[in-house]
Amino acid sequence: MRTETTPPPVSTIQRQLRLWQRLARRYDLRRNRHGRLPWLGYALTTVNIVILAFLVFDTPLGQAAKNLSPQLIAVAGDITDIGRLAWILAAIAVVFAVGLFIARRSPTRGRYRAALFIRMVAYVGLSVLTTSIVVNLLKYAIGRARPLLYDQYGILGFEPFHGGFLFQSFPSAHSANVGALFAALALLFPRFRLLFIGIGIWLGASRIIIGVHYPSDVAAGLALGAWIAFAVAILFSRFGLVFSTGQDGWPRLRLNHGLR
Repeated sequence: MRTETTPPPVSTIQRQLRLWQRLARRYDLRRNRHGRLPWLGYALTTVNIVILAFLVFDTPLGQAAKNLSPQLIAVAGDITDIGRLAWILAAIAVVFAVGLFIARRSPTRGRYRAALFIRMVAYVGLSVLTTSIVVNLLKYAIGRARPLLYDQYGILGFEPFHGGFLFQSFPSAHSANVGALFAALALLFPRFRLLFIGIGIWLGASRIIIGVHYPSDVAAGLALGAWIAFAVAILFSRFGLVFSTGQDGWPRLRLNHGLR
């Protein structure tokens, strides 16, 4: 006589393994479905912009930084606080928590949208955190003197691995975090990309006005953050998470987000 038995419960580890297996299959299916991006061309353009800023704009800024209007410096100081890493991460954490709360309380259709929203927030958070780690390692290793020390060092003051605040000018971590944040938002909401780019540039410029970074520091920071946000979007698109990959290789926002 045959007896029915209930299947053993699926453990958390088994569920995670199945998730990773599905993600691996999705990656294998998508890795050859995209055009090649002109990475070298983009990299050379970025390097040339940074070099141009270094050669043309850094010295005049170093000489004029102390003569800027105190009112302008005060306004820029208030504006630049918007782009602090602590504020950015706090905002991301709050938005993520709200999305998670909505996802748990929504009906099935609303839960799908909330899940997409959570993944979008996770993408932004991962882009900013990765950027922060990379840029702080770079600026510590490079050790460029800030404009505050222009009279002593000029624009060529470098003390690698110094570690002090006054020798952490290149690249600008503040600008890199801002570049990652607004580049990620521009990819998620392409209709507003010009607005996000404009805000990112102005927040970066505020670092120049208050005299803690040279133009080349800011240009390099913004470019680095934007590049990392773009690279993370490419990685997400390979797994079909948040983004899909267009024929030209660019990541495009997905409207369906399940792991089917």
